[in-house]
Amino acid sequence: MARIGNNIYFRRSKGKWEGRFVRGRNTDGKLCYGYVSGDTEAEYTAKRDLAAKAFAEEQKQAGMNNGLLFSAVAAQWLASESRIKKDSTICKYRNNLNIHLNPRFGDKIFSDIRREDVVEYIVELRNKDSNRGAMSTNTIKSIISVFRAVVTYGKSQYHLPTADFTGLFTRATEDIPCRLLTENEEAVLLEYILSELDSEKMGILLVLYTGLRLGELCALRWDDIDFKEKTLTVHSTMKRIQTPQSPDHKSKVVVTLPKSRKSIRTIPLHEDILELLKKRAGKGSAFFLTGKENVYIEPRTMQNRFKAIIRAAGIAEANFHALRHTFATRSVENGIDAKILSEILGHASVRITLDRYVHPSAEQKRKSMNSLPGFRNKIDRKQKGT
Repeated sequence: MARIGNNIYFRRSKGKWEGRFVRGRNTDGKLCYGYVSGDTEAEYTAKRDLAAKAFAEEQKQAGMNNGLLFSAVAAQWLASESRIKKDSTICKYRNNLNIHLNPRFGDKIFSDIRREDVVEYIVELRNKDSNRGAMSTNTIKSIISVFRAVVTYGKSQYHLPTADFTGLFTRATEDIPCRLLTENEEAVLLEYILSELDSEKMGILLVLYTGLRLGELCALRWDDIDFKEKTLTVHSTMKRIQTPQSPDHKSKVVVTLPKSRKSIRTIPLHEDILELLKKRAGKGSAFFLTGKENVYIEPRTMQNRFKAIIRAAGIAEANFHALRHTFATRSVENGIDAKILSEILGHASVRITLDRYVHPSAEQKRKSMNSLPGFRNKIDRKQKGT
């Protein structure tokens, strides 16, 4: 490799001219570069000058100065994330920006946003009602997480001064209790399902005994079930994502990797479930819910069908996720170790399992309290000298 001039090299192994141009400085003050190549020195020089000009224009259009708006930095951050994140993740980011953050901070100068402004916004989110009820803690955390990411991007890429936003407290004052089926509701549902079992009802039954997420169930295929090992493996999920770039369709259904590395897991199957599955086993590559390779039931449709089923069974309103909560709670009530349960559910930690998915019933609490020795028993033991 011969160096011809300042930041210009001829790579003999490739037969190409390569070089770099300055794009700015990193957070530690060191220069960062963009790289281009060409078959000839003239081609390389033209590409380098064009790339440097394009980058300078990008900075100019975004207004890379202390007067830059939050919405401009957010747009650049989203474009950057789009190169490395899944489409479904980008959709969540975009919604958090368009629905929540930009209406509040979009027209504010990035460097002028104060910590007090964000704290006040968090308080408002805690008290905000949506059409479906109060905003959940996880939704608030998701919004603030995007805000932090945009701030970090603005500081690292464009060296914009900001307030100190570390340690922002996002937990809601009071978490909304999650719906789960009572023992009686669960028994009613099981009786209704087993009276006339079909693929969709079998899916509901499977979730009651494995805690699968709705998207994981919809993406499940028969070859994910190992009858010899008596296990079910989760390695994909189905979801509908927005497609703002498409003029013909607002959204599309995709099958992708689960939400996290921990979500890829193998779940042992209950003997009763295994027996039913063997009787209904379908073709290996077919979707579990349809028995067909190219026909699926998407999460939104399955959610609606589940609600129709519980209405027909005479059970109060609940969404599909209540089955996952029910499975987790029954597992703890029946003595399944919290660590084992956490791995079955695909959680990153046991704390998530216990804090979000386990809801002891009043009867379970009563049993636990009555397991303590009564005061008469303590007095009798004292008098006996034991």
